[in-house]
Amino acid sequence: MQITALGHSCILLAFQNEKTVECTRILVDPWLSDHATGDAMGRFPRLRFQMADLGPIHAVYLSHAHSDHLDPYTLVRLWDELDSPPTLLLPVSLSFLIPLFRKHLRDPDVLVLHAHQPTTFRGLGVLGFFDVGVNPTNEDDVMILVVTNGSERVLVEADARLSLELPNFRAYVNSLMRGRGIESAVYLTTENELSGPMESRICATTEDRAYVLEHATVEMFEAVEQLYAPADDPDDLWQGEHVLRLVHGQGLTAPHELDAQWQRILFPVTLDDRVQAERAVSERNGCKHVIDSFTVGAVHTIAAGRIQSRAPMPGLVMLDDDQDRAFDPGLDFFPEPPCAPLRCDKRNDSDQRERILALLNERFLPFLHGLGRPPVLHLLASYEGTYRVRVFFGSQATATALDYVLSFHGRGFVEVEAGETEAQEAYWANDLTDFLDGRCDEFSPFCRTQFPVEEVRLWACLATPLLNSDLVAKRVGLHFERAQNGDTPGSYVLKLYASE
Repeated sequence: MQITALGHSCILLAFQNEKTVECTRILVDPWLSDHATGDAMGRFPRLRFQMADLGPIHAVYLSHAHSDHLDPYTLVRLWDELDSPPTLLLPVSLSFLIPLFRKHLRDPDVLVLHAHQPTTFRGLGVLGFFDVGVNPTNEDDVMILVVTNGSERVLVEADARLSLELPNFRAYVNSLMRGRGIESAVYLTTENELSGPMESRICATTEDRAYVLEHATVEMFEAVEQLYAPADDPDDLWQGEHVLRLVHGQGLTAPHELDAQWQRILFPVTLDDRVQAERAVSERNGCKHVIDSFTVGAVHTIAAGRIQSRAPMPGLVMLDDDQDRAFDPGLDFFPEPPCAPLRCDKRNDSDQRERILALLNERFLPFLHGLGRPPVLHLLASYEGTYRVRVFFGSQATATALDYVLSFHGRGFVEVEAGETEAQEAYWANDLTDFLDGRCDEFSPFCRTQFPVEEVRLWACLATPLLNSDLVAKRVGLHFERAQNGDTPGSYVLKLYASE
């Protein structure tokens, strides 16, 4: 097999049929724009290419709906510029978006993957499944893709973070990686970097930045130790000498149009750090698999669980180099993102109040009851019987606040005047209604300083994908419309940094 690394989570899989010598190419999570509209961030590295340079694309696979994986701007380019439109491979968790794909892409052939139901595509075995972790996350709709070509198999984890600590689930993954007849298995994982940038961007001193470096390093080593906790199973996936764990990702950054010093404060832990840590821990624990990282812009030829060669992809130009974002904890650069809504335009306060109260009682309260961590009665008891969500209406200069209070005395959240009592959560009304309109996503406030509050349960509720599939559809539809009108993701993202 050949795997071309196109940066972040975007890869191009190529398999040659052993019998017909026919090659099948699957493009996975094609976010190839310079900006991530949902995250209000930039891409690292930025790539320049012609669609023809990618060669024939037989299928496009989308693992989930986050904007750094499902990018309408890239999809419109693919369907407009490729001579032969690819098949769209979709997890069943994205089937609610099929009407949008049919509306905005040129006559797409759609193949829906259902969990644990294998199918074939151009002679390849294709299988999808979901993680079974007990804790809800904003990645619950991620489908893991498994592609088999004769004795070759690749598992694309995307952002799922498989719950390998669960014995039965691990046994299932073991059976995939070390199944009968599999001579070369690739476990492809995306290591995201958001905890580092989200904390580094708001550091006020070099001491703060040194702490972020220490904390991110410890966090990374703890994750690696958990991943390679010894397993008393000779058939464990990490005991397979034919198993190659390939690490990629680290592709979100501040937009490149900002001060270049942004790039030097956001990445305390690199992919190379992660790979070196994994190698050290796995060797100490007696693992037999191989660990390696991608070279972005290169075609990797893989056989017998090893990278046999790396060759530059013809026609591909990269505008950025890893040296451009080497972390400098002593850098005297401390951006001060404003504490303000993403969009400061004047809104109708009475309309916002009505929508926010409905949001709290019709989405948030059922979410809290369903989550049960802790049970709502325990949550109220821990805050002396009231849980407060404070909402600021207006902009930085003219904001007024109202509290939305959940208590033992009412049937749901009730709107009251904000007083001296401390609130557990706080938001801008504009950001909340933008989320409801598909103009905001979980990490969109990257360019803003958040309120210093204890909890962000409401924000986590809004970021739960399948619970809010209507909001996801609004966001995806908005950007399909912009893409078809010739607008760019940059023109959308950069305005958020310019607003006052």
